[in-house]
Amino acid sequence: MFKNRWFMDRRGIEGLPMRLIIIVVVAVAVLAAILAMLNMVNPKDTLNVECISVGGQEGNLYTVSGAGEISDISFNVVVKVTNSEGDPVSGATVTLTGANGAGSGKTGDDGTVTITVQNVKLNANENKEYMDVTVTASGYHEYNEENFIVIARVG
Repeated sequence: MFKNRWFMDRRGIEGLPMRLIIIVVVAVAVLAAILAMLNMVNPKDTLNVECISVGGQEGNLYTVSGAGEISDISFNVVVKVTNSEGDPVSGATVTLTGANGAGSGKTGDDGTVTITVQNVKLNANENKEYMDVTVTASGYHEYNEENFIVIARVG
């Protein structure tokens, strides 16, 4: 008897599409709220990057002397990576590119890395070139800075 009564009542079928739409809208809203909370639990922090020394000299300037094209220039760069609170970031990948040269390395526990940059070239008609830096670390926004290091001709 209950079975026949269920099939005879057509009101449940008429309201079914509207109920499904309401359920889907509520489910999407709840899912969006959950995803937003997950992103808040693990927010990305910012990185601070500082050039400590280039070629053994403090700062971000490396000088070369000579006329014409100067190629196969190599030097060491010390870079320090900290978070927004000034704490060192270990395991960050630091990459230097530009002036036809490149170098990369990972920071240690103190947040510093010494990178050997090789194959830098200064063309005959150039008095300065620049190198850019890119730093990536888990849990942080990628850091990019153009003209991070200056290679300048003197004399």
